[in-house]
Amino acid sequence: MQLIKGTSTPEVWLAACEYLRPLPEHEDFDVFLHITDPSPLSKADAKVLGGVDDFLVGHGGVSVNTVAETIFPLQDYLRGGKDAVFETYPERMARIHAVRTDRQWGNYAMRILRQKDRDGTIYNPLKDLLKKIQGHGQYKATFELGLGNAMEVYEAFGDDIAIYDGAADRRPLYGHLPCLMHLSIKLDHGKVRLNATYRAHYYVQRLLGNLVGLARLQYFLAHEAGQEIGPLTINSTYAKLDTGAGGRWNLGDIDALLATSRQIYTIKEAA
Repeated sequence: MQLIKGTSTPEVWLAACEYLRPLPEHEDFDVFLHITDPSPLSKADAKVLGGVDDFLVGHGGVSVNTVAETIFPLQDYLRGGKDAVFETYPERMARIHAVRTDRQWGNYAMRILRQKDRDGTIYNPLKDLLKKIQGHGQYKATFELGLGNAMEVYEAFGDDIAIYDGAADRRPLYGHLPCLMHLSIKLDHGKVRLNATYRAHYYVQRLLGNLVGLARLQYFLAHEAGQEIGPLTINSTYAKLDTGAGGRWNLGDIDALLATSRQIYTIKEAA
């Protein structure tokens, strides 16, 4: 178990990868990542992010932005605002899933935008959550959101969105289970805080894109509700410094990426 704290998403990504590198099998359990200012990126942050993106794409992996978009559809939001997030994106994903054999693709965003309650009614957890944040402002209340069974406790405002679907996810052992299991959002003195729990977290291919996507989701909620952005906290219940699907890169490649990224921050501090 380890707590890793930092200011930005690329900074914490780098520190987390450096933590895993010398460990046996380059893995650990319950690695907590705490990012105090998740949305803005400094010039050094942007350079590190760009380097990671070039590394992933150059080695046949998935880009940082592609991973981020599976959590929150920023491009739709920039083009059409919240209505595009709530309606346009799910409609497009429904058409995509209709012709794909792998219907898990893009499922994180879809599971926070479309769920079914106990009587079979389709609802939008993210839209409902935004309404609650807008309605409470500076007040504090707690909302525990299950599948169609909301409970209220007046202490600290929060809302939970469960990503894991037992009916759909209980059978696959590898490759298709959602790694993002749970989202918890709190309103703390006008700041939107976000906490995410991951079942398994692959730190080279997925972590930075996951952090960017969650920060975008957090920005969306804060911006639409007229609130500020608070910290972003992740619990990787299992964390792995991975070599990509089928060994697309090796530990030497990872070492070079981490060294280059660290050098960027070292130069920034020396300037």
